[in-house]
Amino acid sequence: MVQTIQHGGVLKYVEWNLKPGEQNYICTCNDKFKSQSEGLVPNRIMIWQFDPVKRILSIDEQLPMKATKVKWGAFDETLVSIFEEGTVIIWDAEDGRQLKLIQAHQMAITSMNFTEDRMMMATCSKDGIAKLWTMDDYECIKEYKTDRPLNDVAISPLYCSEKNQKLHLLMGGGQDAKDVAVSGASGAFEALLWHMVFEEEIGSVKGHIGPLNTLAWFRDGAGFVTGGEDGYVRVHFLDKDYFTAKRFE
Repeated sequence: MVQTIQHGGVLKYVEWNLKPGEQNYICTCNDKFKSQSEGLVPNRIMIWQFDPVKRILSIDEQLPMKATKVKWGAFDETLVSIFEEGTVIIWDAEDGRQLKLIQAHQMAITSMNFTEDRMMMATCSKDGIAKLWTMDDYECIKEYKTDRPLNDVAISPLYCSEKNQKLHLLMGGGQDAKDVAVSGASGAFEALLWHMVFEEEIGSVKGHIGPLNTLAWFRDGAGFVTGGEDGYVRVHFLDKDYFTAKRFE
């Protein structure tokens, strides 16, 4: 263990800052909790420094609701947070000012992920929709409607590759077990591959017997990993056809 930060309550999410060689900061978010030293602590988004340990920024009174995730924006200049109310809020990482509030989805936003340069963002929601956003003007440029609640979405790291460009999104979720039992419908637990530009599903991968909760691409884009409600982590390697067949272009 190198260092410890006493946050005081349950953390919902944490992420290192992005600047190479200067990754000495994390952003965090938490729900309300009771503290012996502080009393009732509100919903907060915070930035912490590690060396020396100190709190740099706290966004609390301005926070209209509890954030489920917070991540750094491009160049560590902003913080991007998502909420169960379907809202995305962008904050100034220097002084905590609210820069932009977006009513992005009709139901809870479950995840957000970025391209490596953080200039594009994908969000997904319990409303069964994933969206693609530009982060310079916070505009929704694409929308992907599925037949299931979504828990995670990720942009292929090959989206900007010169040799093997793949303008693809990976997403997954599925109906909760209680909802499947009531409706009698299938759970829809496949990992879905969608084309970012054409807004079309181009493939799916079965395996889990419960909702997918999280997923991630390999850094080289040659496969992906999924984690599900069934307790399994599944590692998927993409076939050679993925890189040669026209239907995946």
